[in-house]
Amino acid sequence: MAQKRKRRAQRRKPVFQSEKYNIRSLHEDREYGLYWYAWLWKLLRPVLIFLCSVLMVIGIVSIGYDRIYGAFFAPVQAENAETVTFQIDSGETVSQIGERLQAANLLRDSRVFKYLVQFKGLTNSLSYGTFKLSGGMNIDQIIDELTSGSQTNERVITIVPGWTCEDIANYLVSVGALENTTEFLKLCNDVDRFVGSSYALRDAQNAGTLAGRKYALEGYLAPDTYRVFTSATAESIIYTLLDQHNKVIDNVYYADHTEYYTDEEGAYHEVESFKSTLTMDQTVTLASMIEKEAASREDYARVSAVFHNRLKLGMKLESDPTVTYLTGEHKLALTEQDTGAANSYNTYYVPGLPAGPICNPSVAALEAAQKPDMTYIEQGYLYFCATEPTSGRLTFSISKAEHEANVARYRPLWEEYDRQQAIRRSAQ
Repeated sequence: MAQKRKRRAQRRKPVFQSEKYNIRSLHEDREYGLYWYAWLWKLLRPVLIFLCSVLMVIGIVSIGYDRIYGAFFAPVQAENAETVTFQIDSGETVSQIGERLQAANLLRDSRVFKYLVQFKGLTNSLSYGTFKLSGGMNIDQIIDELTSGSQTNERVITIVPGWTCEDIANYLVSVGALENTTEFLKLCNDVDRFVGSSYALRDAQNAGTLAGRKYALEGYLAPDTYRVFTSATAESIIYTLLDQHNKVIDNVYYADHTEYYTDEEGAYHEVESFKSTLTMDQTVTLASMIEKEAASREDYARVSAVFHNRLKLGMKLESDPTVTYLTGEHKLALTEQDTGAANSYNTYYVPGLPAGPICNPSVAALEAAQKPDMTYIEQGYLYFCATEPTSGRLTFSISKAEHEANVARYRPLWEEYDRQQAIRRSAQ
C-alpha cells in the first residue's frame, strides 16, 4: 500500500516548479519586475542612457560654442548696421589690419582675426584698397570681403568750374581724399615744384606776374572729373590737375580756330575773328573772371566782349567777384567800402586785370576769353549786371546811364538775396 501511495504521489507531481533564486536573479526581478516586457526594457535602457549622454554632450558643446562665438566671432553690431568705408594701405600687416578693424568697431578681437586669416591660408589674399564693411558682418564675412578682390583702389573726384584752390582743398577733405587742407594749399604756392609741369604757370613766372598772388596755382587746376588712386597724395592730385590744364591750353590757346565761309562764287574766305593780345596767363585770368560773372555759355562770350572793350578803352574792369576773392564772401550787393578796398585783385581799385586768376575756369570760359561775342565787340557794350539773383541771367548795356538804371532796378533783389543767404549760413 505504501508503494502504491508513493507511485500516486509521483504521478501528481505539478507541471510547474518554483524557480530557484540566487542573489543575481533576485536582484534583477526586483529591479525589472516579473512583467512580460522586462526583456524589452533590458534592451532599451542602455540605448536611452547613450542617447541622453549624447544630448547632454551636445548641449554642453552648444552652450560653449555660443559663448565663444559671441565673444570672438559674432557681429559687433546689429545686422542692419550702417555700411562704412574701410581702407587698407599697401604694406599693412595682418595684425595692423585687425587692430584697425577692432578700433573701427567692426570686429571683436583682432587676435582671432589674425589667427583665422593665417589658419585659412589667406594672408597673401588680403588686398589693399577701399572696402565697404558693416558692423553687422561676422568675422568670416569680413575676411571674405577683404580677400574677395572687391576693393576699390581708385576714387572719382569732380572739380567744379569756378572753384578756387580753397574750394578744391575743402572738397578733397570732404570726400576723404585728403586728411586736411594744409598741405594742399601750401603746395598751391610752391612754384618751383610745379613750374615745369604747367604751361600757364611758366608763362606767368617768365612774365614776373606771380608776386602778390594769393595762390600761385590758382587758375591752373583744370575742372573735370578724375579717377585717382585712393592712396594719392596732395602733390600727385595737383600734378593730375595741372596735366589736364595743359591739355586744355593746347586745345584752346594753341589750336587753330580759324573759320571760313563760301561766297556766291564758291570762293573761300576767312571769317573775321577777334585777335586777342592777351598772354596765356592773362587769358586764364580773364577766363576766371568770366567764369565767376556768367552762368551760361552765351553770356560767357558777351561778358568777354565787355571786358575786352573796357581793356581797349583803358577803363577799369570793375568786376564784383574780384572784390570778394580775397575775403571769400559771397554777396551780390557790394558797398562803396567793398569796392574801395585797396588790393591788387580789386578791379574797382586797380586798372586792367587783377593780380591773377580768381578761380579755376572751365574750357568754355577759356574759349570765351579767346573768342568774345563779335556783335557786342562791334556795338561797344561796356556794362552788365545781374538780374533776378536765382535766374543766373545778366542784362547788358552800352551806356552808363542805362547800366545805372538796371542796377537801381535790381539792387533791392540782390540785397534781399544776400540777406536770405546770411540767414541760412547763420542757421547752419
